[in-house]
Amino acid sequence: MNPGGHPTSGGGRTPRRDERSPGKPATALDVAHRAGVSRTAVSFVLNGKSDGNIAEATRQRILEAARELDYRPHPVARSLRTSRTQLIGLITDSIASSPFAGQLLGGATDRARERGHLVAVFDSGERPALEEQAAEEFAGRRVDGLIYASMGLREVASVPDVGLPTVLANCFDARGELPSVIPAEEEAGATAARCLLDMGHRQIGVITGDLVVAGPRRLAGFTKTLAESGVKPVAVQELRGGWTIDAGFHATRAMLTRADGQLRQRRPTAIFCVNDRVAAGALLAAAGLGLAVPADLSILGFDDQEELAANLVPSLSTLALPHREMGRQAVDLLLDVVEQPDAPVTPTLRELPSPLVWRESVAAPPPTR
Repeated sequence: MNPGGHPTSGGGRTPRRDERSPGKPATALDVAHRAGVSRTAVSFVLNGKSDGNIAEATRQRILEAARELDYRPHPVARSLRTSRTQLIGLITDSIASSPFAGQLLGGATDRARERGHLVAVFDSGERPALEEQAAEEFAGRRVDGLIYASMGLREVASVPDVGLPTVLANCFDARGELPSVIPAEEEAGATAARCLLDMGHRQIGVITGDLVVAGPRRLAGFTKTLAESGVKPVAVQELRGGWTIDAGFHATRAMLTRADGQLRQRRPTAIFCVNDRVAAGALLAAAGLGLAVPADLSILGFDDQEELAANLVPSLSTLALPHREMGRQAVDLLLDVVEQPDAPVTPTLRELPSPLVWRESVAAPPPTR
């Protein structure tokens, strides 16, 4: 006889009254009593093995009983059955110790929880030797797999190899052997260019830098899209001292003024900044020069940095890095490998879009000077 009673009819045993004590977590046996089926039938359904074994009506009754009782499988028992700990190790170079990019961790932990896992995080503070130690420690604790996440987009020369499934987030390996999730930086640069072109700007400046891989990629997408419309940036400022507010301030003044400090006659009507901190510096420089944003000068940022972009005056139009979605998709890539260990691992590079966040700092250009 099938564990679920009479599969063809969806019938089963006569439902019994719940006998568990108030406040005590429900067990699989409680679910079986509520649904009027065997403990084995509950196991089949809740472990995804009901196809061909349990009638659909019985399966639905078991699922409904589990929902009513708020049944949650015991993690230790589940680990013993599956030989997995339901735990993911996440190693970062500096994300966890910084308020910036914390969305990546949030997306990873949310998605892991949805798929029945927890995430343990180790932040190395940019000390690679500690990353090796962390990977070995995670392996010793039998995590199901590892995610390595970087604060800024970069190519990693090596990733700790401890024999566990591994996925990269916001970085990629030099040999292209590991699944990776990164922002589509060139596409985002193109989006920025189309934004300014669509508003009517043709005298456009760029403040960029090669501090990380993202800068040159954003610039490439931006200038290519401008060129397709017959536009060339009137000024390009390369940052050498970091992507900071101070660097953005000085780069903007250099772009807009002559050696004597007076405004240039032919100057940009819009500036695309490599990140939001640089854009904040550009806003300060514009104000100091008596230029109104966006009436005299439009400023477009990048990142949608929390507690900065939306709170500037005027609020900053920018492109939002897909940190949360990177975390979610990194977990999906990893758990797909963990849950199908016999399937061939195909190196995958997922590039995610950075959506435009429209605020107050971009408008049509001023009348021709």
